[in-house]
Amino acid sequence: MNDIFAHFRLDEKETNAFLELVKLGASPLSAWAKRAGINRSSMYVIADRLIEAGIVTLFSHRGIMHAKPISMADLPSILERKRHELGEAKAILMSRLPELAKLEATHAIRPTVQFYEGPVRVAHMYEEVVREPSFVSVFHPGRVKAVMPEYFHKIPQAIRTNGGRARELLVRCKEAVEYKKTYESVKHEISLFPSGITFSSDTIITKEKIYLVGYGKHAVVATEIWNEELARSQSVLFDLLWKTHGT
Repeated sequence: MNDIFAHFRLDEKETNAFLELVKLGASPLSAWAKRAGINRSSMYVIADRLIEAGIVTLFSHRGIMHAKPISMADLPSILERKRHELGEAKAILMSRLPELAKLEATHAIRPTVQFYEGPVRVAHMYEEVVREPSFVSVFHPGRVKAVMPEYFHKIPQAIRTNGGRARELLVRCKEAVEYKKTYESVKHEISLFPSGITFSSDTIITKEKIYLVGYGKHAVVATEIWNEELARSQSVLFDLLWKTHGT
């Protein structure tokens, strides 16, 4: 079932909670939480995710909030609607690409660029990322864990500790599954590319900066580009990847 509901951007816990509601039928949130084995505070968060996915509705009955699953027969039409919305989003982006390209080519301020070579220098770069209040990224968890293992955990832990926000698209591998299971939350959204999609470098995009990290067999290098307009353009492209390739 998880492979089906991955298309609704649901994780295993959210999928299981939904299926318990399907078996239970329209019920008070407290009864649903008990049936699913989830505490009530977490159930409200999960309910919000399922409502956002369009497969659960809430209603009040005799002053008590109830949850109701959609009919299973309606699932195909919801997926079709999501596919249509993604198509519209892509069309809008494609229509704006010339504008974005012109903005990139004619910007009067030259970007500040800094290079980092070797684990020690790249660690300095990652310390800057740790301090960022929010970012989006595309990266390969397997490479990070093999070459810079402390940052496999340090960055997501900093997000959790500091109340930051992040969205991350991961190259699918066993480390990606581990990372998603360990660190995904409402403020830290994590999605995996379909099998077969990979990248030769990792990209981290903040409000003002772009970080590019390359991992070789015997070396690690990174480039920091400090330019708000370029970062904004890359964020637009990330949003397209997030909508069309994440699962």
